[in-house]
Amino acid sequence: MKKLNLGCGNDYKKSTNNVKWTNLDFNKEVKADIYHDLNKKLPFKDNEFDYILADNVIEHVSNLFVLIDELWRISKPNAIIEIFAPHFSGIYAFKHPAHRQYFGIGSFDTYKPISGLDKGFQGERYGKARFKILQQKLLYFHHNAAEIPLLSKLPINFLFNFSRTYQLILEKFFPLKFDEIYFRLKVIKQKE
Repeated sequence: MKKLNLGCGNDYKKSTNNVKWTNLDFNKEVKADIYHDLNKKLPFKDNEFDYILADNVIEHVSNLFVLIDELWRISKPNAIIEIFAPHFSGIYAFKHPAHRQYFGIGSFDTYKPISGLDKGFQGERYGKARFKILQQKLLYFHHNAAEIPLLSKLPINFLFNFSRTYQLILEKFFPLKFDEIYFRLKVIKQKE
């Protein structure tokens, strides 16, 4: 199984007998297998990876649509992409000067492989990528809180993720803010 740790930072993942990790980052001050600017075409073949982890990285790119198409291109059919990103309401969204994107429930609806009749999809398309959204979850505390690690371990996120409608109501009316949002996507490709 081939896995990509996109924007690995200090989270360098080691390969095992069953899993071959490729760690990619632009910052040459961290350990990575490949150093690359995510604003450029990714240096991988089509259909190369079974799994991609993007942990707080996609919010830094200047053209998200190009990166999403690239992630789709390098993923095998039915590959899984897991994304952690700043929620638009949280302190991490605007705190970092390099953040260019912020996310919420429905941010990947334009990539659903369906007609315009599906709830949450309004017919927009911004590239070739198509995904089945397996999960989108509001995270009250950052999943890997470096400053206060105890907060990441508090089991409270289930309170905010009963249904999509409930999540949307919380985003609109909840007086407290969410640090992050988590997406689990399945890559959809037509047989060629």
